[in-house]
Amino acid sequence: MNRARAVLLTLAITGMLLAACGGKPSALEHNHGAESERYETTASLTEMPTFLSSYTDNTQATYAAVGELEAILKEIKCYCGCMDEQHGYHDSLYRCFIAETADGEVTWTDHGAQCGICLTELQDAKRLNEEGKSLDEIKQFIDDKYKGAES
Repeated sequence: MNRARAVLLTLAITGMLLAACGGKPSALEHNHGAESERYETTASLTEMPTFLSSYTDNTQATYAAVGELEAILKEIKCYCGCMDEQHGYHDSLYRCFIAETADGEVTWTDHGAQCGICLTELQDAKRLNEEGKSLDEIKQFIDDKYKGAES
């Protein structure tokens, strides 16, 4: 009888926790569009935006790779849904992290930090680049892995 009570209590607590989290979008379910993002301008690609301090060390390290992968990221499609024709506003995975560059300054966006797909695509691109894969091989890997993941 005590075991049955423990199971019911566990299920009830789990249900309450899931219900409490239900209204909060996850990293995989986020709003797309300039109005849902935070922007910050820094002096260069090596100076990280301060908004990253509210994210994990892993997210901060992933953002730090944007500068070294800039040319690659500009050629990779993002599969989180930010590039869809009806609502799209990004032209590549690069735009999920960098809104614009002008006069040496960089305007960062937290779109990539909010999105698990953007982050893992960038991490995959970084790993494949470090393995010596060509741009075409990296693009093919990303396309094969993420096609169909679009929200």
